[in-house]
Amino acid sequence: MINYAIRLRATVDEQGALIKALLTHPMENGFRRNAAGEIAAAHYITEITLRINDEPVTTLLTGSGIAANPLFGWRIDGVQRGDTVTIVWRDNLGNIQAKDTSAQ
Repeated sequence: MINYAIRLRATVDEQGALIKALLTHPMENGFRRNAAGEIAAAHYITEITLRINDEPVTTLLTGSGIAANPLFGWRIDGVQRGDTVTIVWRDNLGNIQAKDTSAQ
């Protein structure tokens, strides 16, 4: 299994929490040809789940049309400092990556 980094930040202010996640992933769509002229195998994120204190907030179903190393952001009301924010993604090859942080 390949270990892709996730950078996750959750900042709380008077409007709620601003959550940003940078997902390191090649997001290969399966249509590009490599230097040898062969089609590169498809490899992209298919599902992203955001959880606050282990309660699911949203799940995104994504596909091959998203750029490599995508940045996602959410504005969530009701998040308090110290709450645990978790992001989990799954790709079309079965890889799963997760990261959690404490809201600041």
